[in-house]
Amino acid sequence: MVRLENVGKRYGGGVEVLRDVTATLEPGGFYFLTGASGAGKTTLLKIVHLAERPSRGTVTLFGTNIATADRTAQSALRRRIGMVFQDFRLIEHLSVRDNIALPLRIAGAPDREVRDNVPELLGWLGLSGKGDLYPAALSGGEQQRVAIARAIVRRPDLLLADEPTGSVDDGLATLLVQVFEQINRLGTTVLIATHDVAFAGRFAYRRLHLEAGALAPVAAAAAP
Repeated sequence: MVRLENVGKRYGGGVEVLRDVTATLEPGGFYFLTGASGAGKTTLLKIVHLAERPSRGTVTLFGTNIATADRTAQSALRRRIGMVFQDFRLIEHLSVRDNIALPLRIAGAPDREVRDNVPELLGWLGLSGKGDLYPAALSGGEQQRVAIARAIVRRPDLLLADEPTGSVDDGLATLLVQVFEQINRLGTTVLIATHDVAFAGRFAYRRLHLEAGALAPVAAAAAP
């Protein structure tokens, strides 16, 4: 699904924010990407999402080396990836329903697909009755769920989530992980970035841990 080989990223003449990152995400896997703020988590997600290019190393997505992919091929790869941004990036002048439907409309999906999929996601994520509201009328947790619905409405092969549990309480954070688990059971590979190492450690999923831009060994969980 994703292969990173000796990936490095440097902005301008500064120090590398990613250093020699080598990792593989298998199809259907569920992963946490942990590390303190500034460790390089968001940069790594941007590289996998094709929003940034690595300064060095090799990135392979769905069997394609992105260095050899032209713009058309990269667009096709990106359409197979759903992204939940840390700041949600909802469009304020669109209703909840239209925010969720946006990827379908951009892809030219028929109205029938919009009518079938959007209400189903609203119900699944506990947003029934919220479809006609605008983002400003929602709580932070509700906005987060709208962002998740928008990211998965096209059934992506790979779902990336940048700190989706960072601004919600522990109960909602656990609920969001359960939503990601349901998505994963449908066949989507999931990668969740979080600074909360203890929270990620509560779940029995493989963890990639960044320290100062480099992958570091994951500490064993403490005994209860």
